[in-house]
Amino acid sequence: MLKSGRFPRALLALLMLGAGACAGKEQVVIFATGRSQGRIWAREVPGPGGKKAGGFAVFKKLYDGEKLPKIAVDTGNWFSAVPEGWLTRGRSTIDCLNAIPYAAAAVGIEDLSLSPEELRKLAESSRMPLLASNLYLAGNKKPSFLASTSVAQVGGHRIGFFSAIISSPQKADRARHLTKYKLEKETFETEKAVKALRDSGASVIVMLLGVNPKEKADPEFFRNFVSKVSRVDLVITDEPSIKKPFRANRTWVVGAGLEMSGAARIGLDLEKTTGRLMGVNWRDIPLDEAKYGQDPGLLKIISGYRTAAAAHMSRRIGYFSAALPLRDKMDTPAADFAADCMRRWARTNAAIIPLSEPAAGFSSGPVTVGGLYEAFPLDSSVVFVKIRGDDLERTMTGMQAADISVSGLRLSLKDGVVEKTETEAGPLVPGRIYRLAVPDSLVSGKEHSILSSAMEFANSRRYLREVIGWCLSRQKTYPRPEGGRIKREN
Repeated sequence: MLKSGRFPRALLALLMLGAGACAGKEQVVIFATGRSQGRIWAREVPGPGGKKAGGFAVFKKLYDGEKLPKIAVDTGNWFSAVPEGWLTRGRSTIDCLNAIPYAAAAVGIEDLSLSPEELRKLAESSRMPLLASNLYLAGNKKPSFLASTSVAQVGGHRIGFFSAIISSPQKADRARHLTKYKLEKETFETEKAVKALRDSGASVIVMLLGVNPKEKADPEFFRNFVSKVSRVDLVITDEPSIKKPFRANRTWVVGAGLEMSGAARIGLDLEKTTGRLMGVNWRDIPLDEAKYGQDPGLLKIISGYRTAAAAHMSRRIGYFSAALPLRDKMDTPAADFAADCMRRWARTNAAIIPLSEPAAGFSSGPVTVGGLYEAFPLDSSVVFVKIRGDDLERTMTGMQAADISVSGLRLSLKDGVVEKTETEAGPLVPGRIYRLAVPDSLVSGKEHSILSSAMEFANSRRYLREVIGWCLSRQKTYPRPEGGRIKREN
């Protein structure tokens, strides 16, 4: 028991030290979203009650209600999932980001389906810097309309941001050549960005790390990544497997709120005098319309885009006498039709298409623009390829026949492997030049055998979806070649 009026000096010193530490700490908030993919509005939540959640109008109310100094950032992928996004090429999402307003947004890998000119126009419409730190144009030129770094003033502190796009976590930290762009090594660009931000006076360095939605990065990937770079305080990623914050060395790794169903609230505990990051508090907050309401100004922006999209997507472009399903036993009618379309439009000897291109088939009856987007949601372009017969034979032998459809070719399989490739006129002639039409998804990487074996190739700059729409306006039936496209022998 302590006697009245007496207090141990050591205990008193500890209490005074703790009080000083609390007095020397400030808090600021970063709200983070990602992979909205055009989902700009509140949507009905499954289950009884007709509840709605999500969207920028709800997020605006949540954001405005925050009392601490705050900013909002986005990790990219702005238009790939819904008509409002497809039709505006991301402009609908950028206008919503502008209205919050966000402090910075990173370009996502899905946004790189835009041409450099389309991306430039999007950047010009943005009131915030669009970050793409490891992105280059042809000729290793940095896009002048995008930023490598950005600094935001939050409360009395300068917070620096940069971004990186991870095309494949399994093949990280190497240069990647895409159809229209080049991605430089992430660690190389990180060191450059961190130095630039430190030189500009940023006390906290934040990385917006976008991962290809088609692949997955586990926590070990992030631990390995941050071990190779220096002085990154916080990584905000759109990788959905990051369910809770963790620390790797001195770097905190947290997830963004995804698909505008929720927003990540990241509280930063900063040392008052130096701005040094002392701790992180993270919550993924559901965007509940009943709880937060919706901002009228953003509702007006969203309503305008939805009305215009609905009118455009309901426009009829063709008609099918019979249904064209995604699968019909061993056949793949939707992909076969697309292959025929490419071959007919491009006037080539043959066409090849991955079965990953179509996402749905077509029912019988009228086909609308919206139905076409639902069936072929990817922004793939048609590429012209010239290749010798013997190289084409080797290329087809190396492909997985279960993953492709062809037009103008007949494949003979044995135990699921392509054993022989012929044209409709007969065997391939080794020295003859054959002209192919393929989507750029089949040649968008140096490891693809078509690219390495081709004599030459050229991108038509026409979307596969447009080519299929051209066919839809001209035919009502789906012809199947006599003898089929693939002969299977077990």
